[in-house]
Amino acid sequence: MPATTLLDSLITSLHQASAYNRHDQMPPAAVLWPDKERQWEALLPLLRTHLTILTLGDYQPEIRQGPAYYLRCMLAGTLEDRLPDGAVPILYLPGYSRQDIRAVEDCPKPLRPLAELQYRGVLWTHKNGRDWTVPGFLQSSDGGLDIPVQGDTASKEALLRALPRLVHEPVARLRSQAPLRAAFFDELLNPDEVRRLLKWMDDPQGWRDQMAEAEWRAFVSLCRNKYGLDPEKESNLSAAERLGNPSGVWQVVWQRYSEVPEAYPAIPELLRRAAPSQPNLLGENASPYYPQDNENAEAELRDALLALEKSTSSQARQALLKMEERHGHRRQWVWAKLGQAPLALALVHLLELADGSSQPLAGGTVQEIAAQYAEGGWQVDGAVLAALAAVQNNGDVAAVKAAVLTLYRHWLTAAATALQQTIAVHPAETYKASPPVSAGPGEVLLFSDALRYDLAHRLAGLLTAQGFVCDLDWRLTALPPVTATAKAAVAPVAAGLVGNDGHNLAPASKASGTTVSIAVLQGLLDGAGYQVLKGDDLGDPGHLAWTEQGAIDSYGHNNGWKVAIHALAEVQSLAERIAALLAHGWTEVQVITDHGWLLLPGGLPKAELPVHLAHLRKGRCAVLKAGAATDQQTVPWHWNPDVAIAIAPGIACFEAGKEYEHGGVSPQECVVPHLRVRPAGASGVPLAFGPIIWRGLRCTCTVAGAPPEATVDLRRQSGVPASSLTSGAKALEADGVASLLVVEDDAIGAEAMLVVLAADGSVLLQTRVVVGG
Repeated sequence: MPATTLLDSLITSLHQASAYNRHDQMPPAAVLWPDKERQWEALLPLLRTHLTILTLGDYQPEIRQGPAYYLRCMLAGTLEDRLPDGAVPILYLPGYSRQDIRAVEDCPKPLRPLAELQYRGVLWTHKNGRDWTVPGFLQSSDGGLDIPVQGDTASKEALLRALPRLVHEPVARLRSQAPLRAAFFDELLNPDEVRRLLKWMDDPQGWRDQMAEAEWRAFVSLCRNKYGLDPEKESNLSAAERLGNPSGVWQVVWQRYSEVPEAYPAIPELLRRAAPSQPNLLGENASPYYPQDNENAEAELRDALLALEKSTSSQARQALLKMEERHGHRRQWVWAKLGQAPLALALVHLLELADGSSQPLAGGTVQEIAAQYAEGGWQVDGAVLAALAAVQNNGDVAAVKAAVLTLYRHWLTAAATALQQTIAVHPAETYKASPPVSAGPGEVLLFSDALRYDLAHRLAGLLTAQGFVCDLDWRLTALPPVTATAKAAVAPVAAGLVGNDGHNLAPASKASGTTVSIAVLQGLLDGAGYQVLKGDDLGDPGHLAWTEQGAIDSYGHNNGWKVAIHALAEVQSLAERIAALLAHGWTEVQVITDHGWLLLPGGLPKAELPVHLAHLRKGRCAVLKAGAATDQQTVPWHWNPDVAIAIAPGIACFEAGKEYEHGGVSPQECVVPHLRVRPAGASGVPLAFGPIIWRGLRCTCTVAGAPPEATVDLRRQSGVPASSLTSGAKALEADGVASLLVVEDDAIGAEAMLVVLAADGSVLLQTRVVVGG
């Protein structure tokens, strides 16, 4: 059963006042409730929903309030508004005491017509004859609740301010907090006192204007008593001085600010102004509380990264480790959350780059090198993109580029050279492109241009976190890895295509002889039974489909290194598209691509190939004219082995000034992803709750169809982690069972949300429960 509240106890006491022996007594005409100090008046709107109350006062018949003769008419039943049959009404008398009612000669005039009711009715008063005050009702052991209240004036004033909230508190909790003091009452009016304090600091006048007077008085009292701050006499700068040097309760304030600093945009500048006038500290001695200390540390790190441009890769790795010792802890600072420590954030990715690039890709065959790249080499490329995506302003970008060039260029060159050497002698025999990909009924082929292998891993991670089942494998793309050649080769209609002179690197339709274009390819797909889904079209899941999304390649060609930032948004958009397709009823989405790419901030090196030797010269490859002599390595064109394709050596380009390019032979360009995505519960088990069993405060629940790494939690608000009633989310056992213990003893009977969480913390499933069952 729900816990008994102060309101429940008050209603019960008023009901009991009208009790009588039905065998030998008449029911009282009314229960007279004197309230000289009007302490209970704020509760009348609430009490009227539970009790039959008549109120002495100005004429307001809609709430059964009026002068004495109106009340007598109501009691006599002579008005159209009739009291419920058998009800003993409560006659609330604000501003009058029991003594006023009993005074025969000095009875106040407005009260005189009601005075005789003291003989036909009963008075709701303490047994000692005094009126029930709010503190008296709480404290009395004879008819009250026997809950001690601090006797000081501040506590009594705070009690009356908080009364509308206090009545909803369980009596058991009030007893556990006794003796009740001002701070307890003020906290009821400020249920999230720390947030209110931070809001006041962020905008003192605006926040004051939003508060009711009682709330403001409670807030001021709370700040004075608990935080040693007087909002009426001190400015928010005084509060910032305490926040910037937190001790005691101010440590809690700092922690709350650190959790969501974006909610208080004015506080960073306050802290800047509140900082003590002393030399700024750097490294491990820097203060986490003042923005200028973080800014100075970022400047130091920027200079250190720029200096790596003149270092060897080995020296750079050692230097980065020292930088991490001095700056790594700043990633936990509030300034990192606010985006003001981009280099400290980029540093973790540069360390991944330093570690990964210390292990070169090698192998005796194309398959060995490709497998090694797919097993972990891609992480080096991913670290480069993540480091570049972490920075924005020119100085930070230059610093990250300096580190990337020193660590990445040699590793990237060595990987490309290793793959080129394995196919140098007999490329047709040593390099075999993977076969085309086809879909079955209920499946979609989603083609995304230039979805490099590291980005496919990121995409799979996003989808897995949302509960989808992902299988990522690798393929070898067709040579040269450009869209005109490789997109047609991965399509399910590749068998209907044939090679030609290769001057534009695109094959032709066997049926018509027409060179393959987007329109030709889509026509062939349509003829093969594929729905071609355009835009956000979701199609008919009862058949099979082809759809395209993504502009990574065009963005990379036009914007160079900035593709590192753009690609993240592309991957997110792909995840949303895949989720929409699966939600529509498709059983599987297969993500395919045509090629990867090289990216080197500052520019890829230049290789020479005279224009007159080629029908077509692109960034990393060229279609050679018949009989053309060149020192560059050549490979046969995928669609016609008689057409020779020159490939640029290492990571070089035939065109100068390129940061982003593809078309050559390297693991980054040739090893491409094949990602299969199925909905959560694709095994046939939908995501759903099984039995939910309570034993006291412990909840044991079963979840079917949950994705790997899913957790469960009990929260007051499903989307607010801080509202958890437990010590933290719990992982599901192999059988889908988890056990959660509510840590708040007084939560029995409270409503809560049982939630299933994905690895990224998003809510996959929820249901409402009552703590204790």
